[in-house]
Amino acid sequence: MSQIKNIQLLLIFAGILLLAGCRNESVEQPADSKQETMIELVPLTTRYVDIQNMSTRADFLPPGFVPYDDLYPTTTPPNKTIGVFLTPEKETSIGNFIYEGKDDNDISIWKSTVMVSAGTNYYIYGYMPHLDADIASITPLNGNYANGAILHIDNYTTLTSADVCAVVGVRNATASEKINGPEDYINQGFFFYEGQVSGENRLFVLLKHLYAGVHFKAFIGSKYHKMRDIKITGLRLEAQNIPNTVDLTLTLTANDTNTNPLVATYDLAEETGTQSVPLFPYEGVSEYEVKEKDEDPEPEGFLGCFVPGQPDSTHPLAFVLHTTYNVYDKEGTCIRQDCEASNIINPQEIPGFDNIGAGDVFTVNLLIEPDFLYVLSDPDLDNPTIITTP
Repeated sequence: MSQIKNIQLLLIFAGILLLAGCRNESVEQPADSKQETMIELVPLTTRYVDIQNMSTRADFLPPGFVPYDDLYPTTTPPNKTIGVFLTPEKETSIGNFIYEGKDDNDISIWKSTVMVSAGTNYYIYGYMPHLDADIASITPLNGNYANGAILHIDNYTTLTSADVCAVVGVRNATASEKINGPEDYINQGFFFYEGQVSGENRLFVLLKHLYAGVHFKAFIGSKYHKMRDIKITGLRLEAQNIPNTVDLTLTLTANDTNTNPLVATYDLAEETGTQSVPLFPYEGVSEYEVKEKDEDPEPEGFLGCFVPGQPDSTHPLAFVLHTTYNVYDKEGTCIRQDCEASNIINPQEIPGFDNIGAGDVFTVNLLIEPDFLYVLSDPDLDNPTIITTP
C-alpha cells in the first residue's frame, strides 16, 4: 500500500456526540490423563500500522511482533479466543484457547483443556477469534502438515470488534522464558511442536492481522472540561453496504527462513447489507470517562475491524458511529443521562482509505469542543459541538 501522508479530516456532527464453529467444537479428552497434559499459549502479534503515520512500521524481536498485551489499539476481552488445530492427530477437532490474564510473572496466558502427549509430534495451525465462524476446517499442504496447511473458515463476519488473526508461527517456551518472556527469535513459518511432560507445555504463537481497523480515540476540550465531565456508556459501530459474510482461505507454507508463510484470500458474499457491532461496554467495564489529550494522550482505544478491500466500486462502504453517554457537572451530578448520537464516516471522502489493508488502522480522534458554554442550570441546552481531528 502506498504511503499516505498528511491525512486531515474535519467532520462537523449535528447534535451532541460523545466522541466521537468448526466441524467439531468439542475438545477431545484424553483416555488416560497421565499420558496427556494441558497446553498453554502466549501470543505475540504484529503492530497495527496507522495509515496516517506510516513511519511507525519497525522491526522488533521477534521482527515486527510485540507481546499481545502491548498492542495498541487492542481488542476487548470477550474476543480473545484462539482456535487451534493440533495436526495430524486431532485435525478433525479444534481446541479453544481463552484469555486468562497475566500469570505471576506478568506474562499473558491463553488457557484451554486441549491436551498433548509427551514425545508426540504436532504441527499447530490456528486463527483468532475462534467463535466467529460457522465452520472451520483444515487440510495438509501438498499432502503433509510438515509442508504447511490450508484453513477454510466459512461465513466469517465482515465487521467485528475482534482482532481477526492467523497463527503464523509457534515455538515452545524454555524454562527461563516462562518467567522472563521470549528471549530468542520465534520464527514465522515454524509450526512444529513436540509435546512435553506435565507443566512444560507453554507455547509462543505469532499472530498476523487479517482485517483492517478503525480506531476511535475520545478527548474532551480543556475549556469545556472545566465545566463538564463526560462518560461513555455505549459505543456501537455500524457498517452500511458491506458484504454480509466472507469465506477466508488461509494458506500457510512452512519454512525455516523466517519468511511470512501466510497467503490469505477473501471470498466476499455477493449480497450486502448493514452490519453492526458493539465496541463498548464489555465485561468488567461499564463506563469510560473522557479525558483531555494532555491528560491521556493514548486513551483506551475503541477498535472496530472489517474485512480489507472495502470500499470498492461495488460496495461503497459507509460507517455510522452510535454513541450513548452521560453528562456530569463538576459536583458529580448527572445532569443529562443516556444521551444518544449517530454520526456518519464516509471512507470515500478519506484520501487513501480505499487502499487500507490487513493490519492497517485508521485513527479517528473525537473531540468534545463546544463553541460556547450554556447556562449550567439548564442541562437541556448543554449541547457541545463534536469534531474529528487528525
